[in-house]
Amino acid sequence: MNIKNFDPYDFSKREIDGVPIYYKNLPSAPCIHIRIVFNTGTLDDPIGKDGLSHFFEHLIFKGCPTLPNEKSIREWKIINTLGTWNGVTGLDKTYYSLKCLPEKYEIVLSGMKDMIFNSYLKDEDIESERKVILQESWNYFKNEKSLKYHKEFAEKLFHGHIHEKTATGIGWPDNIEKITKNDIISRYKESYGIGNFFIILAGSVEEKHIELLKDFLKNLRKVNRPSRNSGILNKPKGKSFITTADEIGEIKETARISLYRVAEERPYLENEIRNISRILTSDLLIEKLRTEDKLCYFVSVNFWNEKEYSFTNLNVKAKESDIELVEKGVWNVLNKIYNGKYIDRFEVVKKMYIESLKASERLSHDIANDAIDEVLRYGKIITQKEEISEAEKVTYKNVVKFIKWAFDPEYVYTEI
Repeated sequence: MNIKNFDPYDFSKREIDGVPIYYKNLPSAPCIHIRIVFNTGTLDDPIGKDGLSHFFEHLIFKGCPTLPNEKSIREWKIINTLGTWNGVTGLDKTYYSLKCLPEKYEIVLSGMKDMIFNSYLKDEDIESERKVILQESWNYFKNEKSLKYHKEFAEKLFHGHIHEKTATGIGWPDNIEKITKNDIISRYKESYGIGNFFIILAGSVEEKHIELLKDFLKNLRKVNRPSRNSGILNKPKGKSFITTADEIGEIKETARISLYRVAEERPYLENEIRNISRILTSDLLIEKLRTEDKLCYFVSVNFWNEKEYSFTNLNVKAKESDIELVEKGVWNVLNKIYNGKYIDRFEVVKKMYIESLKASERLSHDIANDAIDEVLRYGKIITQKEEISEAEKVTYKNVVKFIKWAFDPEYVYTEI
C-alpha cells in the first residue's frame, strides 16, 4: 500500500510528567518499537571511572523485584519482546530498546520500568559482570600495545576536550577495574530519573499507548540533568601520528592513512551539505586513487556531528610503499574540488542523493534509532520533507566551503 506524501520522520511530541515523548504511527508496522533514552554516557563518567554508565547498563539485566534473576529476564525477553530487549551505552547516551506486539505493550512497560528503575545491584552480579565487561573491553582494544596506542591517539587529537579521557562507551580496561558499587549507585541516583530521559515510540502506535506511559512514569524520582564540562577543542598535538603494526600489536600487510579533524558542533541545517560533500569526496577519491591510479583498495569519507563536537575522517588503505602517493593524490583531488573542477559531478551526485532520499525505505527499527540521535543533538527529529528541502538548496559553493573547513591543513591530523 502506497500512502502519498507519507513522512516516516514526521513524529508527534507530547510531554508527560516532564518527560518528552516522541511517537510515530507507521501504518504497515506489526510491532511497537520502544526506546528509553538517558542523557548519560561515558563522557559523563568521573575521570578515572570511565565505563561506569556502561557498567550500570549491564546490571539492569541481572535482576529486579518482578524478574529476580537472569533466567527470568531471558524468559521475559523471549516471551514478550521477540528476543529484542537490549541496552546500548555510547559516549553521550544510554538507551534501552525492544519491540513488541501491541497486545504485549502494557506488560512490556511494566517489566522495563522494574528492571531500569529497581535493579537489585547485587555484589555478586557486579563482580560477575565486571569480568564480562573487561572481556568486552579487551575484545575492542586487543592488547596492551593497542591500548597504549588508543590512549595516545585520543590525547593527541582531543587534548583539552573531555573526549581525550575515553575512546568508547565501554571505557578503558584499567578504569573498569576501579569501579565500585558505590560508584554505580551514585551514577544511578544522579542520572536515572525524570529530567534526564525521553521516550521514543515508532510502529503500531495508537493514542492508548501514549496514555499507558502515565503509569510507567508514575512515582519515578526527579533528577537534574548532569552538566557536562566538555572543555575546549584545541588544535591537535602535532600534525601526524605514525605507528607500525608491531607497535600496536597487529600484523598487517597494508598501511592506512587517515585524515582527521575535530571541531565545534555543526548546526543541523548543514546536514545535507555535509552528506552531499561526503558522497562527492568519496566518489572522486575512489575514481582517482582506486579506479585510475590503482593505488588503494579501500576509501571512506565520514563527517559525524556529535552533541558537543564534530568529527571528520578520511580513510585510505594501500600498500606501505604507496602511502606518499596516496597522500598527494588526496590533496590533489581536494584542491581540484576547491578550484571548481567538479561542478558537473556535483550536480550528478546531488540529483542522485535527493532521489535516494525520496526513495528511501526505512524499517520501524531504523526510524526509532535515527530519532534518538537527532533528539540528542538537535532537540528535534528532522522530517524527510525537511531533508529533501535542504538538500535541494545545496550549491557547489556550499560544498567547497564545507570541505575547505573540514580539511583545513591547520587543523587536520594525519595518522599513518
